[in-house]
Amino acid sequence: MIALWSTLARVGTMAVSLVCGILTARLAITQGGVEYYAFLSLLVALPSLVSFSDLGTGAVVVNGIATSKDVRADRHLERQVRTVMRIMVIFAGGIAVVNTVLLLTGGWYVVLGSGAEVPDAGLAAFVCVSIFCLTICLGIWQRVLLGLGRNPVVILLQGLISPLALFVVWAFLATGSEALKSYLALGSFLATFTVAVIGLLVAIRSSGPLIPRALRVLLSPRRHPGVKVMDVGWPMMAQLLSSPLSMALPRYILAQLATGVAVAQYGVAGQVFFALQALVAAAGVTLWPHFAKARANGSIRRGPFLASGLFGAMIVTATAVILAIGPWLFGIISDGELEITPDIILAFGLMITLQAVLYPLGMFMMDRPGIRFQVAPSLLMAASTVALTYVLVPVFGVNGPLLANAASVMVFQIIPYTVYILRNRDRLYGVPVG
Repeated sequence: MIALWSTLARVGTMAVSLVCGILTARLAITQGGVEYYAFLSLLVALPSLVSFSDLGTGAVVVNGIATSKDVRADRHLERQVRTVMRIMVIFAGGIAVVNTVLLLTGGWYVVLGSGAEVPDAGLAAFVCVSIFCLTICLGIWQRVLLGLGRNPVVILLQGLISPLALFVVWAFLATGSEALKSYLALGSFLATFTVAVIGLLVAIRSSGPLIPRALRVLLSPRRHPGVKVMDVGWPMMAQLLSSPLSMALPRYILAQLATGVAVAQYGVAGQVFFALQALVAAAGVTLWPHFAKARANGSIRRGPFLASGLFGAMIVTATAVILAIGPWLFGIISDGELEITPDIILAFGLMITLQAVLYPLGMFMMDRPGIRFQVAPSLLMAASTVALTYVLVPVFGVNGPLLANAASVMVFQIIPYTVYILRNRDRLYGVPVG
């Protein structure tokens, strides 16, 4: 039922986000230019490079809350939350240091490649990442609400990001200031920070004294030590690291090896397809606490394969619709400035379809042995995606990163995960199968 409500919530918010994303892209391209949109698309993707901001330890909080008998009085759970929050604050501090070094050395221009062909690109990147560091410090709210089974609330809150970002972009462009065009990405970062503040307040209200108690002693690690979390954190971090390496880094490789127009094409098409991926992620992640509880109770009756098939079929259908309306849809987004060809649509569709098939398989394997098993395939997939992207971009252009990821996910994740689930059926289903 939670998965159903999450899916419905995501469909609604995805529709709003898609419309707002289209309007944002159109505003940036028509009133700024292709080069400003390319820069915007690179900056807003920066957070996805460090999606492991809790070093994978958020899994401890999710599992702990999902299995706790009373989250308001569970002292061990409180220590887990406290430990994870400390890790996130330290991680944010590390990102802030790197951000400062990149600003002072001009490193941002190297990182952003052909996408940084706008004034004050380095300073704009610095300001955006600084706001992102503050957002990381508040990130415990998502883990808490997910563990409580309130993923629909998370989705609805995240649905506020696109409208808020659109408003900021419109406000900046409405001033007529040329200087502000380089800072359009601030809309996304300010919106995300605002939602994080709201989300933290909702999480506090939902979990009682759990978060306030952790906050009160957050800066006193000697007097109030944490607990061991990296036994789960290291395997989870390996998986979380694979996502930015395989999904976000190729965008920056594209910026190094191709033109700003190619980066903009990737960004415009991704505006639609990454919204579909977010829908899959929202529905898929709710299976994690569902499977965890069912396994603990010995009540799993159905494995992940039906869900994988349904998720994949959903994206195939969506891709067919996008292919049919593509010229009209992308013409509206770019005002005719960019051409999104059918091969780009099909390549994006293939990549997101395989991601959709993979999601339920991974969520089914989120017990400790399953998490550890996923480390090697995830890292191999990421390494393969990066290597193949370097090889395929000169040949296939925008399609290079997409084909590289699709091939790597199939070979290094979907096939091994399927074999693992079949071989460990008794443990993963929670009851012996006669």
